[in-house]
Amino acid sequence: MIELFHINHRLEYVTNQIAEDCPYFFAKREHYEKINKYVGKRGLVAEEDNINLELQLAKYSLEFMKQALLDCRRVNCSSESNIRIEKYSILFQYTTARSSYSAWMKDSQPLTPNEASKVYYFHGYSNNKVVVFDTFTAMKQGTQSASFTLPYSFAGTGHVVYWGNVYYRRLNTQNIIKYDPLKMKTIVKQVNDVDAGNTCRYAWGGYTTTDFAVDEYGLWLVYGNRSNICYLVIAKINPDTLDVEKSWETTIDIRGVGNTFMKCGVLYATNSYNAQSNYIRYTYDTNTGKQESLSSSKIPFRQPGTSNAMLDYNPHDGLLYYSDRTYGYLATFPIV
Repeated sequence: MIELFHINHRLEYVTNQIAEDCPYFFAKREHYEKINKYVGKRGLVAEEDNINLELQLAKYSLEFMKQALLDCRRVNCSSESNIRIEKYSILFQYTTARSSYSAWMKDSQPLTPNEASKVYYFHGYSNNKVVVFDTFTAMKQGTQSASFTLPYSFAGTGHVVYWGNVYYRRLNTQNIIKYDPLKMKTIVKQVNDVDAGNTCRYAWGGYTTTDFAVDEYGLWLVYGNRSNICYLVIAKINPDTLDVEKSWETTIDIRGVGNTFMKCGVLYATNSYNAQSNYIRYTYDTNTGKQESLSSSKIPFRQPGTSNAMLDYNPHDGLLYYSDRTYGYLATFPIV
């Protein structure tokens, strides 16, 4: 009964997001719920199994609505890769991040309001500790609510939290990891072309040979191909199994860019990690297979620090998350 309550609570939250963003998909949800209720009333199982039936239907409904939410957000994507990175909406100095290549983020697709407000902090680029704060304010005040230990140390700063799971690369290996901190369940998958060391990495180093990303299309892995002179590969990842569903090879050398992020199936790569007057130098659209080199005036990006360590887009709140090593700046930027 407790599990059923939690699943229904998550289902309600996801459904409300769809109702707000995509009324069309919300209508599809109502039809699906009618089918579920009809199945229950038909008495397909014995009375004593009614709770189990409700639980299975709730789980299935949640998976259905999670996919509907992704479909909804894809519909809202523009067909053009013309974005604008606006001035930061949040900027503060986090002392722990000063002089340290660190990552911070919110869940890219939370399942409850409480999960939506949580902030996750990963200290350094080779560690196995994750610190959790209830809100941005709590993080600014240094008031952590929880922490947990990953089964293996992470490499780099290219981690994401998605549907409550942590995705990252294991240090000194080609293995990517999915870890559920609530169930303490781990899935491991080897990606053969990934550099297990520190050669095919972003310009600043730090074992950033892989970079997970989440956008309106789901989960991605961006990495430097050790078999092809460190050119960036964009891989669409199944979030349940970690299988590579499809991949795109670019001619962008990972060693020549500062960082990357994904939005609406498009890769955006920055020109530098240490120039405050930065810009998007390359784009690669997986929808069309088109790669472009951009001028410095096309998509400028004014970063507050002088040593960018992490850059990730969150499709749930529409913000670009940024961390700086030198001063410990953490910032978010609206993307329009």
